[in-house]
Amino acid sequence: MKRYFNTYCLKSSLIIAFFLSLPLYLIHFGIDNKLLNTILVIAGLYLFYKANLNTYPLIGFFTSIFWLWWISLSFRYYGLSYLIPFIIISIGILYGFIFWVLSFVRLKILIILFFVFGFKYISIFGFDWFRYEVLLPHTYLFPPHKPINSPTLSIKAIQTKIPQNKKWLTSYILTEINNNFQKINEAIKNKYDVVVLPETAFPLAINQYPFLKHKLQKLSKKIAIITGALSYQNGRYYNSSYLFWNNKIQIFNKHILVPFGEKIPFNCCKKILNKIFFNGAKDYIPAPDFSTFTIKNTTFTNAICYEVTCKKLYLKKPKYIIAISDNAWFYPSIEETLQKLIVEYYSIKYHKFVIHSKNY
Repeated sequence: MKRYFNTYCLKSSLIIAFFLSLPLYLIHFGIDNKLLNTILVIAGLYLFYKANLNTYPLIGFFTSIFWLWWISLSFRYYGLSYLIPFIIISIGILYGFIFWVLSFVRLKILIILFFVFGFKYISIFGFDWFRYEVLLPHTYLFPPHKPINSPTLSIKAIQTKIPQNKKWLTSYILTEINNNFQKINEAIKNKYDVVVLPETAFPLAINQYPFLKHKLQKLSKKIAIITGALSYQNGRYYNSSYLFWNNKIQIFNKHILVPFGEKIPFNCCKKILNKIFFNGAKDYIPAPDFSTFTIKNTTFTNAICYEVTCKKLYLKKPKYIIAISDNAWFYPSIEETLQKLIVEYYSIKYHKFVIHSKNY
């Protein structure tokens, strides 16, 4: 064990992990220069290649923490803040183990190639955001791509900043609803065809509130409204998108659920874990597939938060995607930037146009 855990391994792995993560953080803080990103990516990969194989487990440990530490932040809102250090360390150990296994390959060039392009094939409980390749479109190492034409519709994607600790407070819900209608009316005034509000912009089940539903239907005669909210169907709650258009309503439920956030990935102990950590709450029910809808002859695929980072979404036929997210669960962190990079990467690779409305 000493060959993996010593002063040399600790120092060198930290430096390498720093360089492998620096472009991500610079982009997050608004420093996004292709030449600089190219130099840093090449430098990081070169240092990784030249490193002693014994340092690889710690490189995986530190790099994965730099990229994914924010996963733990959502537990603040379940009264589980004490688990944050444990979750962060667990992330590092998990990926450190994967890097330790990779070190047995011995051919460093293959390890580097796998690090850049191979982690898309490693899905941890359905989660695959540890993707170094998403940095490449922000460098000169990525082939030029032909941009896709934007939709002919004029679409207003609303960006909000509602703290997660206020979002579901009964005393604050009316404020959120009023703000939503203000945004919708502004979009109507500015003659947009479509207005898109973020995930759970209405923090309740709209289909259980007739007055709210009818008010949105009335406005939909002037503009197509897409908004996130809960829906209550067949005795269960769903994370949904609503489309109000021409006085009609369509509800699209989320297809791919967030591991641990919306579902427990272990069927054997799902009830026990929900009881211990989530006050006995039941998992959301996923829709059988992604939903598509058409507005004025333009067809879109619907995506709710985590779904917009899933490859499966981009294999659907429509070239336009409307996505809604609530990133306040992980604010402040690099989560929003990493999400954006993954969306950009997939949209370029599969030639899609994504309209994304986000809270934070």
